[in-house]
Amino acid sequence: MVIETSVHVIEDKGKTVASEHDPLVLIIQDQLATQKAKQELLKEEVKNLTESQHHVIKTQEDMNSKLDAILAF
Repeated sequence: MVIETSVHVIEDKGKTVASEHDPLVLIIQDQLATQKAKQELLKEEVKNLTESQHHVIKTQEDMNSKLDAILAF
């Protein structure tokens, strides 16, 4: 089977092969790039939340330690 695109013709032992310039492939590539960008943003947000959570835990531990010292008197 032969596929003609605006860029070039592809033939692969009777099987249909999509051109890298096929409009559908370009749309899917764009969607994939968008999803990857969103995923990177989410990873950064998770990292920031994790750091904030560690800071809150440390602050709470410090406060508990000070309270224990006050109550020990």
